[in-house]
Amino acid sequence: MEDTLAFGRDVRQQAEALGRNPNEILILPGLSPIVGQTPEEAERKYQDIASLVSTHDALNYLGRYFNDIDFTQYELDEQFPELGSFARNGWESATDRLKQLARDEKLTLRQMAYRATTPKHAFIGTPTHIADTMQAWFEAGAADGFMLSGAMLPTGLTDFLDHVLPILKERGLFRTEYEADTLHGNLGLPIPENQYTAARKQAESPAEMAMTS
Repeated sequence: MEDTLAFGRDVRQQAEALGRNPNEILILPGLSPIVGQTPEEAERKYQDIASLVSTHDALNYLGRYFNDIDFTQYELDEQFPELGSFARNGWESATDRLKQLARDEKLTLRQMAYRATTPKHAFIGTPTHIADTMQAWFEAGAADGFMLSGAMLPTGLTDFLDHVLPILKERGLFRTEYEADTLHGNLGLPIPENQYTAARKQAESPAEMAMTS
């Protein structure tokens, strides 16, 4: 959430510096929830998803963050290798985060490879946990809403609609009907004026003023 808050502040500041209304910038993180009736069930679902990737592909995917290093030279089930400052000239923030994760959770190379290909995020758990997390992000200003981007299991979307969405509606956090018939309207955003129309109006205004005078 802290990273998303910082991202939103940065985007809005840049928009304002370019003459845009920062209040018309909406941050809508992608959300791929994994819903379980218990934390253990949600964890099992996550592990099932993570295991769908072959070890070979997982190592290759992890390696792309580290200048395509060949991770097969290291022992799979030993502690993630100490790479020092290697590859920090590329995906610096990503490699720092991955190395810190490996240290914090004492992950092996194999575990780290699977975690890189199938990231473990905050929206894995019971319906109440997921609803609580979404509410916390929304109320903190980290998200103005969410894009449901690819439920990771065949039943993932149904699980969310059946078990999480009713909680959000009960809390008044999700609409019970649409307010408008356009995306702009439902996001609460004004329809921007076409830039060419605006330029034409600006070009015509001096002529109109001359005629009236």
